[in-house]
Amino acid sequence: MTTDSTTDQPPRARSSVLSLLRRRYFRRLWAVTSVSSLGDWVGVFALTIYVAQLSGRPEFAVGGVLLFRVIPGLLIGPFAGVLADRFDRRRLMVSADVTRALLIASIPWIHNLWGLYAVSAGLEVLQLIWAPAKDAALPNLVEREELLTANQLSLVSTYATFPLGGAIVSLLAIPAAYLARVDFFSVLREQPIALAFFFDAATFLFSALMVASFPSAQMRATRVHTTATAGWNPLRDLAEGIRFVGRNPAIRTPVFGAWIAFTGGSAIVSLGPIFVDHIVGGSQAASQAAWGVLIVSVGIGLVFGMAVAGFIARHVDRERVFPMGLVVSGAAAIVTASMTSIKPVLPVVVVIGFGAGVAWVTIFTLLQERTEDRLRGRTFATLQSGIQLSLFIGLGGWPLLAGAFGNHTLTTEGYSIDLAGFRVAIWAGGLFMVYSGFAAARTIRVARGLRRSARFRGLGLRAGLAGGARRGLFIAFEGVEGAGKSTQMRKLQEWLRANGHDVVVTREPGGTPIAERVRHILLDPGNREMDAKTEALLYAAGRAQHVADTIRPALERDAIVLCDRYVDSSLAYQGFARGLGEADVLNLSAWATDELLPDVVVLLHLDPEAGLARTAGDPDRIEQEDVSFHRTVGEAYLKLARQYPSRFTIVDASGDLDAVQQQIRTAILPFLRESA
Repeated sequence: MTTDSTTDQPPRARSSVLSLLRRRYFRRLWAVTSVSSLGDWVGVFALTIYVAQLSGRPEFAVGGVLLFRVIPGLLIGPFAGVLADRFDRRRLMVSADVTRALLIASIPWIHNLWGLYAVSAGLEVLQLIWAPAKDAALPNLVEREELLTANQLSLVSTYATFPLGGAIVSLLAIPAAYLARVDFFSVLREQPIALAFFFDAATFLFSALMVASFPSAQMRATRVHTTATAGWNPLRDLAEGIRFVGRNPAIRTPVFGAWIAFTGGSAIVSLGPIFVDHIVGGSQAASQAAWGVLIVSVGIGLVFGMAVAGFIARHVDRERVFPMGLVVSGAAAIVTASMTSIKPVLPVVVVIGFGAGVAWVTIFTLLQERTEDRLRGRTFATLQSGIQLSLFIGLGGWPLLAGAFGNHTLTTEGYSIDLAGFRVAIWAGGLFMVYSGFAAARTIRVARGLRRSARFRGLGLRAGLAGGARRGLFIAFEGVEGAGKSTQMRKLQEWLRANGHDVVVTREPGGTPIAERVRHILLDPGNREMDAKTEALLYAAGRAQHVADTIRPALERDAIVLCDRYVDSSLAYQGFARGLGEADVLNLSAWATDELLPDVVVLLHLDPEAGLARTAGDPDRIEQEDVSFHRTVGEAYLKLARQYPSRFTIVDASGDLDAVQQQIRTAILPFLRESA
């Protein structure tokens, strides 16, 4: 088990902020995220001020800086994800941080706009490399049930530092005036804003030092198995990541939902100042102040939404939370654009931020939970690149729509309706967000139906045949020797049958007369010299017969199958502990079973030595392996649970039998409801 908690406890349903912050490396990553985010905001504010001071046309100069922060995401964003999936994420983050520090510290000596544009683009490129590596590594530092809380903390700190960054840029003018008297800081005499750049560089160096202390094993991406002659092809890796997002509804839905939502939300960003100026009227200073208050209100709602997303997810299915957030945010945007006074607008824009905050945290968590480690960097890079494109289109497109529509007034008896172009464009943007929410909800309903029938891919059946959607359920129990699988399966069988379910209990190796004979060969202590490949092939052979004779017929008649060990045992024992490789063993089992996987894998987590102490009678061939072998198996199971989180649920098997059984029932209850 790879954990950094202060106690060597098995995974549990712990997701409180305090328990999460007890994890040393997550605590460091959270500090890194907070400090780096503060540095990013300070850099953006300081660079904007610096460019505006250099140019005689500040509007165009500032616009150029922002444009060059967007363009790199359109061109190289996905390739940054390839790097995060191919190389050591710790080294990527440290290298990006050190380079960012050098770039940002060099700005005071650059007096050419195109040079500053190049620096701005370079900083964005490095951010695009840094962020997917960080997001992809997070699930390796916490347990699955802690991901939502971890994302809440990370995202809240990211956006909560926005106003702090602006305040720091302003306050640094005070020490800059004193330091300018020292010859070493002579650059501050003409450019006091330079101190903000030095502060920013210090935040990135702090981040680099912290990340360098992380254990490499938890930051390294899972290797993709390729032939020695194939080499590394970044285009192939990129295409694999894009195909993964496109073909997997559970991943595609939140990614596309985020893209559409950002396209719609950009209408508020691009047209908000015009809207505020229209409804406030008066001086330019009053409009600027009102726009600032409105932005703060959105930020308050955003942070609050992120903070309560975990509470909402405990009462509402997480897959339904982010579509709800998009609909709420879009509807509030439509209401906002319909108002004619600034005071009632403020509480409504808080709702815009709230919905967006809830949706954003949930989208991040769903992607981290459901994406394999080897593809996680590319998935997040695809998400971020699409968001950059969405903003690019939205920030330019909505003002064009507003200008093309023009300003009109619809007059009826006693009423006058303002149909200004900016209102129509913001309404359209809000409708975009509402549409994305409803479309995501519909896609989730369809995907759930596909997931219910996915186990029949290898049966040659299609959803809807022979009486519609199937209701059978395939549950595999995994764990080290002595974890209590047989006992807990028996208890679960009694409970399920008492509730009227048709239950089939089986085991591997075995489950059929032929497979039981294979079992005897595999577990016979007299066969200690068996080759690892022979062992893997025998397990696959027994599994093929087992699926054909027992599991497949049970699922066809809508029974619940409880299986003591299945494919993941081969991955843990032969793939990892025997060193044959996860990919080869998985391909072998997929061929033997026609790709039939369990709906859910219940991993009974127990210390391997404690498990071996529980075993009674003469040890079989596998039980006779040394303790280090069984430790490797235990670590492999936890690695598989992190790699394939949509299939696994981890249960602490060290406690009372009834308490363990209650955890199992709670874990499988959603699958029982879904299959019904």
